[in-house]
Amino acid sequence: MNVELICFDMAGTTVNDDGLVLAAFRRTIVEMGLSDNEAHDAESYVIETMGQSKLDVFTVLFNDRARDANEAFERNLVEAANDSGVTEVPGARAIAEYARGLGIGVALTTGFSPATREALIDLLGWDELFPLRVSPADAGRGRPHPDMVLLCALRAQVSGVQSIVVIGDTASDMVAGRRAGAGQCVGVLSGTDDVARLLQNGAEIVVDSVADPRLHELLFEYAC
Repeated sequence: MNVELICFDMAGTTVNDDGLVLAAFRRTIVEMGLSDNEAHDAESYVIETMGQSKLDVFTVLFNDRARDANEAFERNLVEAANDSGVTEVPGARAIAEYARGLGIGVALTTGFSPATREALIDLLGWDELFPLRVSPADAGRGRPHPDMVLLCALRAQVSGVQSIVVIGDTASDMVAGRRAGAGQCVGVLSGTDDVARLLQNGAEIVVDSVADPRLHELLFEYAC
């Protein structure tokens, strides 16, 4: 297998969550006026669907109020990120630079809207590091559908989808990678899901984080 492109997830994989995403969801749920029981059920669903399109999640929870909820979430998340700051998962820049040094392309995929994604990119100073960035609004559908990975494949002009490695912290990342036909799906434990859930949903390898030496070794092996 010759790797031409790595599709990295953002929150929990390359970007430290630090509770920002869940806190933004909680603030949004309050703003939407749910009862205590409804809020509990909504939060459980949010945790279960981490990694998926936020608009899709809100469509299930709020039906015709989904866009209002999504706008509130995006506002709450960006405000929290600006107030508290946002940091990379240790080793995220290093693994991206290492891959690029081997001639492997890198991309970011995320369930965030393009506006929120770009706000986080600006805070991290990643504009040149990850020139290829895709959200559900760009691709048509979010995870667990394969659209974002397939759009990355088209934009990067890879020779085949089997030359793509998908790296993420959620079951949705793994399912999307498998459905897209990616040659390798790698789960990381720096975010939402545990080893069992990642393996059950398509991960072939699970590592501690993007800084795990095994990931560097894997890329070197596939690039040579």
